[in-house]
Amino acid sequence: MSESATVAVSTKAPDDDVKRRVLELADTPTARELKFKLAAAYRMLADRGLDEGVAGHISLRVPGAPDHFWVNPFGVLFEEITADQLVIVNEKGQIVDGWPLINLAGFMIHSAIHQAREDVNCAVHSHSPAGSTFSALGIELKMLDQVACSFFEDHSVYNEYEGVVVTEQMAGGIVKAVGNNRACILVNHGLITCASTIEQAMTDFIDLERSCELNLRAMSTGQPLIEVPPEAARQVKSIYANNRRWPFMWQAYVRQLSRRTDEFAPASWGGIAGVPTTEMVRMNLMQSMG
Repeated sequence: MSESATVAVSTKAPDDDVKRRVLELADTPTARELKFKLAAAYRMLADRGLDEGVAGHISLRVPGAPDHFWVNPFGVLFEEITADQLVIVNEKGQIVDGWPLINLAGFMIHSAIHQAREDVNCAVHSHSPAGSTFSALGIELKMLDQVACSFFEDHSVYNEYEGVVVTEQMAGGIVKAVGNNRACILVNHGLITCASTIEQAMTDFIDLERSCELNLRAMSTGQPLIEVPPEAARQVKSIYANNRRWPFMWQAYVRQLSRRTDEFAPASWGGIAGVPTTEMVRMNLMQSMG
């Protein structure tokens, strides 16, 4: 990739067997369900006021094609994104399918994370209000409540803001700071969460933003703050950062979103991703308790 100040990428992938195979993998029922979820995720951030114009990105690997991921189309607001607009991009930054433009910074950051972390299928990055404000402090979260404890010993701070991420070197600095953590606070920039599923990455991002907001509010009082003791924080984390929690939180978030809009799901595809029936909720609950 060029180290120019270009903000968008429009290079198309060659029309070869690799591209044709990826397109097949991206059109299976499983892949379509993931695209539903990804479009819904963008709408969720917008619905909560956690987006910033056309900046920010959520990436999701194409199942069966680990070197390819979906990302948002360049120039489209989060509140406008639909599943059929999502762009497939390869590890070279070439567009395989979808909208003809993607954000260069989005590719640089997310491609670097996916290449460095095989366990990360989804990464969420946005310049959310509380997260961006808290990032200017250049410190880790204070463990002030149960939600913040979810990130106890599992988040980091990247203290070197060098501008818009348009080079591999700049993206590499972020990846190094993220390390093996679930989340990272990017100084003067925003927040990023990484996970194996979109359900976890999104729940973590919403929790992280809330934790930044509560930290800011508590610190603004000027009063001494009482932090959760380490042992209690670890106990809370074992419950909040649990694989059984994220699907329930995701389903609740999508139900909430679907009461406002379902435009992220093209009518021709049918259904709304992640919205469970009453029976599904009952079965999931029974399984989690068993």
